[in-house]
Amino acid sequence: MKITIAATLFLAVSLTACGEDDPAVCGSIDDLQASVEGVTEIDVDSGTALTDLESSLAAVEDNLADVRADAESEFAEPLDAVESSFAALKTSVDAAVTAASATTLSAAGSALSMFGTDVKTLIDDIQSTC
Repeated sequence: MKITIAATLFLAVSLTACGEDDPAVCGSIDDLQASVEGVTEIDVDSGTALTDLESSLAAVEDNLADVRADAESEFAEPLDAVESSFAALKTSVDAAVTAASATTLSAAGSALSMFGTDVKTLIDDIQSTC
C-alpha cells in the first residue's frame, strides 16, 4: 500500500510539474538572449564585422519585439531602457557602416556596451520570474 501511495504521489507531482507552463515571455527572453549572444560572437577583425553586426541586430530587434509583446506592462521600465539603448546602437552602427572612422566605431562600441548593460538587466529581471 505504501508503494502505491508513494507511486501515486510521485506521478501526481510529476504531472503537475509537466503541466506548469512558463509564461510566453520566458521563451521570448531566451530567444533574445541567444540573439544578443550572437552579437558577441562576431569576429571584429573580419572585413565583414559591421555587416555581420547589422544582420545580428536585425535578429535582436525581432526578438526584442517579441519580448515587448509577451512582457506586457510588467517589465515596461527595463524594456523602455533596452529599446532606447538599442535605437542608439542601431544609429551608431549605421553611422559606422556609412563612414567608418575611429569616432564612429568608438561611438558604436559605447552604444553596444550600454545596450549590453540594459539588456542584461532586462534578461535577469524576466528570468527571475520564469
